[in-house]
Amino acid sequence: MLTVKRRTIFLYLFPMLLMIAVINLTPILYTLYLSFTNNTEFNDSYAFNGVKNYVDLIFSTGSDLYYVLGLTILYVIACVGLFLIIGLLTALALNNPKIKGLAFWRVILLVPWAAPSAITALIWKFLFNENFGPLNQIARIFFGPKFNIPWLSNPFWAFFAVVIVNVWLSYPFFTVVILGALQSIPAELSEAAGVDGANNWQRFMNVTFPLLRPAITPAAILSAITTFQMFNTVFLITAGGPITNADKPGATTFVMVYMYNQVLNGGVANIHYAAIASFAITMFVILGAITFMARSFGTKRNKEALA
Repeated sequence: MLTVKRRTIFLYLFPMLLMIAVINLTPILYTLYLSFTNNTEFNDSYAFNGVKNYVDLIFSTGSDLYYVLGLTILYVIACVGLFLIIGLLTALALNNPKIKGLAFWRVILLVPWAAPSAITALIWKFLFNENFGPLNQIARIFFGPKFNIPWLSNPFWAFFAVVIVNVWLSYPFFTVVILGALQSIPAELSEAAGVDGANNWQRFMNVTFPLLRPAITPAAILSAITTFQMFNTVFLITAGGPITNADKPGATTFVMVYMYNQVLNGGVANIHYAAIASFAITMFVILGAITFMARSFGTKRNKEALA
């Protein structure tokens, strides 16, 4: 049997590890360093100022942290909840052998996931147009010619619109994951529960769903992280708007959109890179903590379900 020393393995892996460290860790460490300085767009010489940026971010009454973070968390909860419900329903339908043309429906349901998100976002933006968009045009047939839903100009409807688009883009991922898990569950378990007198709902809740948790949990965590970092879809549809208060970000200004608008959208005369860096590091820590807790909770629940 061929044996290789650990030192030899490390030497072979060292170039790859070094490259990963340079590419991934260098921007993170530099951002962390900037967050402890007073760097702005126009001061070439900047100084270390400790945790002042973090104090201003967390405790200042004019900080956008809590508004943007709360808005983003609400968006994540709404999207992931709908991902799960729609993905579960479509997976159950596709797993039913009585449905005709299953191969066709499986391909059709994957189209939103396979299509480029930027193109999909622009199509939905056209659909949401208040004046000539197909959604309002169809609604006027039933509710009258003056009926109008302010999809992109009203804060509630704009938020609802970007939720719809993200659900359209992402629910097929849950469908594929849950469908694969459903097909791995032995049919004998459900049949045995039926023999014991359990109805369809009881068999699903007590037999099927607990066995789906090990597949649903990582999918939900991954989707939550992806949704938390959502940028291109939201920006192409609303650009973070609509803005109803000049002192607050827009109704769809989520974390990534907020940072983009602060740095690259030209809305700030003197960009405070250090403050943005501290915001980014804070988001990184919060997201890491939420992911760790969700993963730990999911692992515990999965062990209980399989016990």
